[in-house]
Amino acid sequence: MRECRGEQIAESKAEFLAMLGTPKTVQERTKKNARPKPRYLDVTCTFDIETTNTDTDGFAYSFQTCIGGAVVVPRYFEEWADIIETLVDKWSITERKRLVIFVHNLGYEYTYLIQMLCDRWGDCKALYTKIRKPLYLMFDNGIEFRDSLKLFQKSLARATEGCKHEKLKGDLDYSVYRTADTPLDDTEFAYCVNDVLGLWEAIERLKAERNYNAATLPMTNTALVIKEVNKHLTGDSRTLQKMQALELNREQMEIAYKAMAGGDTHGTRWRACHTYRNCNSYDFKSAHPSQQLLWKFPEGKPMMLPQGQPQAVMDNIISCGMGWIAEIAIKGLQIRPECPDPVISVSKCAGLKCDDENKDNGRVLQADETLLYCDSNDWQRIKEAYTFERVVMHRGFCFRLGYLPDSFRMAIFDKFKIKETMKGSPDYAFSKICVNTIFGACAQKTIRDEYTAEIGDSIDFERMSWEINLEKKTPAEIQKSQKGKFPFLWGLWTASMTRLKLWQLLKLVGWEKVIYWDTDSCKFEGAKVPAVEQYNQEVAAQCEKRGVVVTKPNGEKVYIGIAEDEHPQADYGYTEFRFLHAKCYAARTCEGVLESTIAGVGKKEGQAALKDNIENLNDFLIIDDAGGQMLFYHDSPIKERHDFQRVTHSASWIVMTPRGYEVGGPNLEFKEERLG
Repeated sequence: MRECRGEQIAESKAEFLAMLGTPKTVQERTKKNARPKPRYLDVTCTFDIETTNTDTDGFAYSFQTCIGGAVVVPRYFEEWADIIETLVDKWSITERKRLVIFVHNLGYEYTYLIQMLCDRWGDCKALYTKIRKPLYLMFDNGIEFRDSLKLFQKSLARATEGCKHEKLKGDLDYSVYRTADTPLDDTEFAYCVNDVLGLWEAIERLKAERNYNAATLPMTNTALVIKEVNKHLTGDSRTLQKMQALELNREQMEIAYKAMAGGDTHGTRWRACHTYRNCNSYDFKSAHPSQQLLWKFPEGKPMMLPQGQPQAVMDNIISCGMGWIAEIAIKGLQIRPECPDPVISVSKCAGLKCDDENKDNGRVLQADETLLYCDSNDWQRIKEAYTFERVVMHRGFCFRLGYLPDSFRMAIFDKFKIKETMKGSPDYAFSKICVNTIFGACAQKTIRDEYTAEIGDSIDFERMSWEINLEKKTPAEIQKSQKGKFPFLWGLWTASMTRLKLWQLLKLVGWEKVIYWDTDSCKFEGAKVPAVEQYNQEVAAQCEKRGVVVTKPNGEKVYIGIAEDEHPQADYGYTEFRFLHAKCYAARTCEGVLESTIAGVGKKEGQAALKDNIENLNDFLIIDDAGGQMLFYHDSPIKERHDFQRVTHSASWIVMTPRGYEVGGPNLEFKEERLG
């Protein structure tokens, strides 16, 4: 045993096994006539590794494991695997009686261990969210790894806030070459122990707060939220019928998936690379959930429209209070010279005939012709932003619009109310997550990209795009994929409604004043705008009408969806503002603090790079250390090693280097390459 900050930590199998009891088994309820679900050992297990990485070699040298609060720190892979295999026998773990082991950012451990695990335990079932990013790994011996990063959707430091063993400040010095035989000093040892103990405490806290056990705990943060919303829908057959009516067929799904888009993030093209004085900012309060609470959404069975509908029909459907999603053929597209926001993204176009000089930061300024995927909310923006010679709806479908079912809306409103009135309570953090995640739960594709991995001398991935996946599905399979899910159209419509509301805000502020906008906020030059206050009064009236007003204990009313002044006490919220392109701007607040947002650069690193001079944000700015790491994957077969005190094995590894950033160069937020 080794003492670590008051904890007794096992350093051998015998010591560790002596600390463990025998956990009970639990099982999630199954529907009538359904195949029984697997049983799970109801004990929380966490796992982490520490690694040494060079350009020519990489391996794990520590395999810290926490089971039920007991921690062991094996130094050799074989020693750790032997402990797990002993537990498989001792606890009678099988494919139908499983043990879950949580790993924070499983993709990292996966690279180092998957080849050796498959060599010992056979092939595994896996679900990949991206290449090299497994959500889970299930082996036939009953061992199941899950990614706790997907469960919390936050860093380990943030996930363990408030736990006894919060993540220790400062990382290990990864430049030090350590092996399984390198003694770990007290600081290094505590770092290893703390990570798995803190994660264990965070998961235990989550299980206790939400009344989960090993069988019922969802795999992802989104699934947590879905379960919470479904509590409000239980027994509401009418709502379930409404959701089922919005199921899409193959063609509708293809069009909708291609039309789905995120937030509108851009800046006025003739204002880029200039510094503006005396600026202000508005920010919508809970933009996405406000759309779902306040405005009308798709309902009823979507109906395909005959091909070749002219613009007059497209506009008439909107004026009749209906909505549509379509593939539109446009000729002679031209941005209006006074319009600051070219709302058409290159990524939403097919067969785009447009020169590079007629593009602005991924947006289309002019095009001879294109096929555009959008919905009727986006069309209202497009009509005002562009002129065109000819518009025809190539393919599309329409639907009625109505308010979302009350049970679904109240699930959102209940969480919003807790977020606004119970800050600091255990329910506050989860309610905040729910409010911001329900939209994401609606926006999930039910037919997705699929990844398969071949594990051998290297780790080889194949990707099947959602388009090919959709082609291969039968109509029955497409229908089944949507069963019990929130309608995708609700997610698509939420995002496009937010874009439309932001567009309306830009117009209220004035096209001649707006500088930069991002999803739910708008930065502009000059004084605050009285017209925005009038807009807020109209939104407040809609909140009253829809019964979604929050009253705080002090009597103050909170209205979701209003455009809030980010600095209400100051005439000008920003004394300086400057942007270069999307997700790249700096602002000096009225308090004198120079803040920066540069995609791919940490907040602290960006602030340091500017050296308190906003003019330093320019195309020549080079940030040597942008925060975080670039990952380079080095695939290697399993090799037997004789360079340690004991024979051991290693395989693939990751080379990590500090991440730099060139503001005017070709940057990626994360760079991942395969070496060898």
